[in-house]
Amino acid sequence: MVQLKILRESNILKNLNDAQLEKLVSIAISESHPAGTLLYKQGDPASHFYLVEEGKIFLEMKADMGPARPPLQVTTDVITKGEGMGWSAFVEPHIYTLSAVCMDATKLVSFEAAKLREIMEKDAVVGYQMLKGINKLLASRLSHTRILLVSERALGLLTTHTEYA
Repeated sequence: MVQLKILRESNILKNLNDAQLEKLVSIAISESHPAGTLLYKQGDPASHFYLVEEGKIFLEMKADMGPARPPLQVTTDVITKGEGMGWSAFVEPHIYTLSAVCMDATKLVSFEAAKLREIMEKDAVVGYQMLKGINKLLASRLSHTRILLVSERALGLLTTHTEYA
């Protein structure tokens, strides 16, 4: 059984009170996965939302590089204790936009997306507070993606200028 303390420590759920968190505990499932486990892949139906209790998850995407090259695997973010993943469970068409791979032995709190959305719809305050947390999560992911993009572009420019020097 998932303990209330774990949900209380989550950056997404921190604005919920204990009574509201108890609703989520009632549908939460504790999971353990060994290093190397693929939790879900890009394009899969987003059936679950997860919180990391212990361990580290890499969020990865495949970028098509054209017919002459194999797809490029890019790590876009690293998820650690207290952080959530699987925001696609809240947004139609409910398809994961990245793949999630356990890099360490990992303990997760798992929520079935349909049950979580049902609670959010029935209790508008819980729904609103959770969506505020999800928005912060999305803003963080966007920031990390921007950093990766700028770093990649800067590296490309340095490489190009070095070749002509």
